[in-house]
Amino acid sequence: MFARRIASTLALLLGAGFATAQTGPQLLTAFPPGAKAKDTVEVTFSGSGYTGEEKLLFSAKGFTAEMIGEAKVDPKAPKGQPAATVKFKVTAPAAGVYDVRIVSKAGLSNPRTFVVGELAEVNETEPNNDIGQAQKISLETTVNGVISAPTDVDYVSFKAKAGQHVIVSCLTTSIDSRLSADILVSTPDGKALAANRGYRGGDAVLDFKAPSDGEYVIRVAQFAYTTGGPDHFYRLTLTTEPWVDALSPPVHPSPDGWTVFSRSGSQKAPSGALMPGDWAGSLRTPRGVPPTAGMIDATDSTRTLDGNLQLLSSGPLVMDNEKNNTAETAQSLTLPCDVAGRIGKKSDRHWYTFEAKKGDVWTIEVFAERLGSQIDAFFILSDEKGKVIVEQDDGLDSLSTNQFYTKTDDPGRYKFTVPVDGKYRLLVSSRDASIQYGVREQFVLRIAKEKPEFRLAVMPIMPHTPDAGTLTRNGAVLFTVFAFRMDGFNDAITLTAKDLPTGVKCPPQVIGAGQTRGTLVLIADADAKDWDGFVTITGTADKLSSTARPFTVTWTPTGLQANQPPPNVPMLTRLDRGPGLALAVRGTAPFSLTPVESEVKGKAGEKLELTLKVTRDAQFKEGIQVFSAVPNFGPKPQGNNPAPPLATIAADKSESKVSVDVPANTPPGTYTLVLRGQVAAPTPKGGNARPVATYPAIPVTVVIEGPAPKKK
Repeated sequence: MFARRIASTLALLLGAGFATAQTGPQLLTAFPPGAKAKDTVEVTFSGSGYTGEEKLLFSAKGFTAEMIGEAKVDPKAPKGQPAATVKFKVTAPAAGVYDVRIVSKAGLSNPRTFVVGELAEVNETEPNNDIGQAQKISLETTVNGVISAPTDVDYVSFKAKAGQHVIVSCLTTSIDSRLSADILVSTPDGKALAANRGYRGGDAVLDFKAPSDGEYVIRVAQFAYTTGGPDHFYRLTLTTEPWVDALSPPVHPSPDGWTVFSRSGSQKAPSGALMPGDWAGSLRTPRGVPPTAGMIDATDSTRTLDGNLQLLSSGPLVMDNEKNNTAETAQSLTLPCDVAGRIGKKSDRHWYTFEAKKGDVWTIEVFAERLGSQIDAFFILSDEKGKVIVEQDDGLDSLSTNQFYTKTDDPGRYKFTVPVDGKYRLLVSSRDASIQYGVREQFVLRIAKEKPEFRLAVMPIMPHTPDAGTLTRNGAVLFTVFAFRMDGFNDAITLTAKDLPTGVKCPPQVIGAGQTRGTLVLIADADAKDWDGFVTITGTADKLSSTARPFTVTWTPTGLQANQPPPNVPMLTRLDRGPGLALAVRGTAPFSLTPVESEVKGKAGEKLELTLKVTRDAQFKEGIQVFSAVPNFGPKPQGNNPAPPLATIAADKSESKVSVDVPANTPPGTYTLVLRGQVAAPTPKGGNARPVATYPAIPVTVVIEGPAPKKK
């Protein structure tokens, strides 16, 4: 509880958080958002900040890309619309789901999903806004299209034979689109055969059997006709190949194999048929996993975007016997175990019983939404006589109110200290079990011994807009690191980096004891070479180690400019694909800040005094504002406004004293203080303006000694 109180107190906006990004390119759309394996296709990348010498960085090897012509810039582009475009001829490797980024002289962009499939691919052809204008395609084809306006409707037609089982999938959310797809298949005379929306996020999936030989029509629209634009792209696939709704059990490994539930029926998959390997402590998947599931350990049931995540097992696997719908028929468990179950029928309830000894400590957790289930799970723990000990519903903790929102519909992890020897009962069900049930609505009940540990997420520091790590020569780049602490783990976490290019360093840095958020600074020498690729960030604490998982904000909130404060609402954020944290070395910093002190000591409730030296490029004549870049030191923001600067260094000064407040509730221990400098000039205006560039200083180690002094 103490760690949570500290985390809550320190969860402030990161200094002047909405103006802390580098001014690299931004990627809004890549169209088409995919290609057939081994084919070459022209892809248009739209966004802002392009300089005319772009290249592409993919999350995996095997792609080739050649720029076509020059980047086109539209300085009069409406707010929120792409201000620049560039075309590439892309040759795709093997089928899979990848990330692509723009790299320019200005740096690195945020990622966008690029899907490589195995079917024929075509782009939407306008006009296709009515049945009579339907674009004619064949089965086993993927159509790449855009709902360009709220009232835009796209039609395609295809021929099918009587009895053919056709699967229609429309991928949107899973490929970074803002479209909430509403799809309908009908006969040419308008008889509806099947429809779907909201399969998972904005994705839609339907299937039907053709009643007769003939031509059929598919209609694609934005649900309720509320929004549209270039960011409402989709991949519509028509196939007779199976679509996997779920693999059961949703646990890896599974000694007895899995049952594959597809739209074509169910079948067994042998043990070892899925992705092999010892992946303890990792999350490996082609999906753009949201923060709600970002800290679990899991692998994937497929290499595509159907199916579900497979939770990495922590103990013996037990299958629900599906005969435990009452307390009297409760299924007996031997602890520890992972129980794989399903809300398989209307109002389904699952009862379990287990024996435990006084003083034993168990953690009880249910995974459902985080694995891809649509249910709102809960559990009730009671004693043998039915007296309720706890009813556990939605998890309450979130590592961030906006940037990395981890609150989930899954029940919060519960620490159960056994009060007396005896039998105990657990009921697992869903709040919406009367309407949400079926093969997809799986859950895993985990009862395990306490295991203090942590997981890390690292992402660009901008809390509300797509960004990436661009490191300037003779400068530094700043990232946010979130720490998810489990089962009482409260120690300081030391951050390190590997796979760094020559001339790039990671100074000693820590996330303080009990903190759930910290920062990471990478610095580059003056002679570092241009570079782009992936680096690995690791956190260690005593004998524990965890590799940080990279995440990125997917979209800026509608109508919000880059230099406005972030709204206090959850952002669309997802797991990056690739071998690590994406990084580019480009350009040279116009100035650098160097603390004279590498370590300072102080007490909670007091001030830290530092001296900053400024080194300016000969062309840089501006003043510099100095801010704290961490959420736990320095002045607090007022409301939703940025925190005020710690100091302003005039254009004719090369040194400044900085005074930093230490919160009175800061526990004794070692912390990392990061200061950052921002040009003391007005921020740019306009809907496509990128934030003012800022440059962090070399981190300073802070040692907080003893308790805070008492006020007289």
